[in-house]
Formats: sequence, C-alpha cells, structure tokens
Amino acid sequence: MSNPTTGTDRPDAQALQEWVSDACRGLGLDLPDPENDFFESGGTSLTAIRLISRAEEVFGEDALPPEDLFAHSTVREIAAAIDRNTRS
Repeated sequence: MSNPTTGTDRPDAQALQEWVSDACRGLGLDLPDPENDFFESGGTSLTAIRLISRAEEVFGEDALPPEDLFAHSTVREIAAAIDRNTRS
C-alpha cells in the first residue's frame, strides 16, 4: 500500500498498521505484527526520523511527532498516533 489516504474514506486501523509495517520494511526493519516494536526490531534515532518524515509526506505535518513514536513504538501504537494526529 503506497498511500492509504487516497479516496474519500479515512484509512482504518488495519490499513494504517499495514502502512506502518510497509514503511518500516522500506527502512530495513521487519515488523509484520501489530505488536512488533520499532526500536526492539532495530529502529534507531535515524530510522525514527526517516519514518516520521515518511508519515508527514503521506499524512501531513505532525502526523507522527517524535514524542509519540518514542513513547508508543509498536506498529499498532504508531498507527493509532497517526490516526489521532490526522483527524480533521
């Protein structure tokens, strides 16, 4: 899934989780399960910045603030943060 925000519907939790997993895979991290943790799976501060940047490119500014990623870093929690931060 390259852009879950296309179309008129908001992406659901599953679509956001798939986006997070795909984005992480693109950064060299394998997080196939919603309970996989970004940092425990090898994420670093550099890959965190890259994930934040990708989230902003797709979902808009402040979609994934650093404090959200560092405090809640499972795939499920990252997706929930993006959802929470992009509600209009």
